[in-house]
Amino acid sequence: MTLSNQRLQRIQNLMSNSNIGTIIIPLGINFHYIFSSQLEEPSERLLLGIINDNNSPKLLVPNFEIARMKQMTGISDVIGWEETHDPYKQIADLVPHDRQKSIAIEPKMWFSVYNQLSQSLNEYTIVSAENIFNIVRAEKDETERKLILEASQKSGNAIIEVLYELETGMTEIDASKILKEKLNWGIDQKTFALVQFGENSALPHYHGGEKKLEKNNVVLIDAGGSLENYWGDITITAVWGEAPRDFKEIFDIVYTANENAKAATNDNKLPGDIDAAARDYIRSFGYGEYFTHRTGHGIGLEVHEHPYIVGKNHNPLKTGNAFTIEPGIYLPEKFGVRIEDNVIKTEEGIRTSEIPRYEIMEI
Repeated sequence: MTLSNQRLQRIQNLMSNSNIGTIIIPLGINFHYIFSSQLEEPSERLLLGIINDNNSPKLLVPNFEIARMKQMTGISDVIGWEETHDPYKQIADLVPHDRQKSIAIEPKMWFSVYNQLSQSLNEYTIVSAENIFNIVRAEKDETERKLILEASQKSGNAIIEVLYELETGMTEIDASKILKEKLNWGIDQKTFALVQFGENSALPHYHGGEKKLEKNNVVLIDAGGSLENYWGDITITAVWGEAPRDFKEIFDIVYTANENAKAATNDNKLPGDIDAAARDYIRSFGYGEYFTHRTGHGIGLEVHEHPYIVGKNHNPLKTGNAFTIEPGIYLPEKFGVRIEDNVIKTEEGIRTSEIPRYEIMEI
């Protein structure tokens, strides 16, 4: 694996536009994104990526990590620190000595690390690099798009397999365990699985418990697996048995709201307008108060990231944006319906997950 020069160039352009001279990045999602490294979490030993606005990146790592990090990232300028020394004293020598430019910190850096960095760099203005990473990561390249759509399709297929393996008396936790096994199609791949039966389906993001599946229960499953750390996120709502009349009415409304939002995306509407396309339709049937969350969220290296499909977002979508469309109606103590697809904005329109809906409404 090697550093993505295209990603680096985009970041350095944004840095220049924002008068940022340096970005400092700990291990984590953004380190992985920039340096094409394994996805690792930070530890008590300081390991940082340092991007300056006008030259090649550097890494500051424990001495014993120098060879591994060079091999993994392709970065040649790797500076080591001894376990008996204070690595924070080396930071000031690794950034440009231009106090007129800010130093940006990766937004998920541990506070303890930030606190010591700010003391070592007390002559500089320190800002957040959050907006830069939001902008760059939101525009997926073709490889990222394919991974997301494949992960979403595989996630949907796994949910459908579990629906046909349900048994009366099975608990939500039992079904979730089976689903997680089906979602774990690769080494070290991450998964999540929310299984909700009956009235629990009216609780968005309920994580499942000991409730047992009964005949004619609504079954709502929200789940995802990852491919090379890129997520799929699909929700399917069905009925174990025969669907009651009011369920079919609600299902029809949510399904059409989902289609309306995707059509608005295809028509180059703003995120707030896409949200309205789903929300206004649901509201027109008198169920507006039961659609209790945004219409969608970005998806990629994290299950939830930018852009957010919510009423207050008036920033135009861009080619490569990947996000969910997931309207829902949740009737307390009765049932809920959510229909979630994954969508990629393209120059031609949209690409989206292909998940059967009415065909599996009754299992």
